[in-house]
Amino acid sequence: MVKAIVFDLDGTILDTLPDLYACMNAALEQFGCPKISMEQTRAYVGHGGLQFAACALPEEKRGQAEFFYREIYCPIHFHCKNEHTSLFPQERECLAALKRAGYKMAVVTNKSQQAADALGATLLKEFSFDVIFGNRDGVPVKPDPTSTRMVLRELGVEPHEAVFVGDGDTDVQTAINAGMRCISVLWGYRTKEQLVQAGASQFAQSFDQLEEMLKRM
Repeated sequence: MVKAIVFDLDGTILDTLPDLYACMNAALEQFGCPKISMEQTRAYVGHGGLQFAACALPEEKRGQAEFFYREIYCPIHFHCKNEHTSLFPQERECLAALKRAGYKMAVVTNKSQQAADALGATLLKEFSFDVIFGNRDGVPVKPDPTSTRMVLRELGVEPHEAVFVGDGDTDVQTAINAGMRCISVLWGYRTKEQLVQAGASQFAQSFDQLEEMLKRM
């Protein structure tokens, strides 16, 4: 029986792509670099902010990725008001129903803890997630299972009692590494083919379908 649901954030429970695109291009412009496209943004996100920054930089400047990420991109991202970030269709009803049904719900994201907390206090506040775990110093990012295992211990559930829900290849791999079942959602930033290549086998095309699948597990 499923007792807990662990959600990814970007592309799974929030469409953050427009704001990530705007923040990265503002940082690149400040750093004297060419801007990236929305499709490049979509391809680069999901593996943590530092890798997002490294991918966005021109090859000749990738040696400065850590400086660029911490000193240029992060201040811009942390001050972002997320004006273009939104929920997905049917999400509000689905998450409310899962909460009423008694599931413990958490978020594990490669987004920085500060940025994740800001979203938890605003756009995600109504859902009252039990834990929101972002990228923290000393804790490896997904697909390493450390953060997910820490969250499961905090929730008091075993891996076989939880399901990971995410839109990315890293989410599939995290679930496998943590010994969890996984549902890959198809409204996010990776194609079904990319998810299959990562090892995904269960897919939800909408929040309505996701709710049905979770309640059958």
